Amino acid sequence: MNANHQPATTPFATEVDALLTAVARDGFTLRYCNGPRQPTLIVGTYHWGTFVDLFVIRDIDDVISARVPATEVRDIFEAEVMVWLYAGDAEKSLRALLDLPHPDHPEAPTSRAPAPAALHVPAARQSPVTIRPPSELAARARQIRLGASLLANTTKIPK
Repeated sequence: MNANHQPATTPFATEVDALLTAVARDGFTLRYCNGPRQPTLIVGTYHWGTFVDLFVIRDIDDVISARVPATEVRDIFEAEVMVWLYAGDAEKSLRALLDLPHPDHPEAPTSRAPAPAALHVPAARQSPVTIRPPSELAARARQIRLGASLLANTTKIPK
């Protein structure tokens, strides 16, 4: 994808492709706007129940990742409130999202703030959209991976 909202003429760098694959394997549902062959943007979501982790890829250098309260999400393309946000290039934004702790972790972000306009996807940019849900195994991967770190953190013996 490029700044003119057209499909990119060059593929993502190998490390970004690997991170996008890692996000999909981590249980994210992927939404390819304009179809999966030449998307004009990609939106990924992971529902925790109380929160939704999401990212919007507009271009390799224009990616925003966020955690939003699920109760505040009427439309995933128009999140109004967030508790965590990272904007930057694809590699840094996706890595930050993968490293975000479980919502129940003591270090997880919880302070609500208005979501920036950059997190919104105009209706004209959404259609047509191809949705790729994760496999049943991948859907549990993020919960298991981050749940293990949560469990390890809560079972530490105080000194």
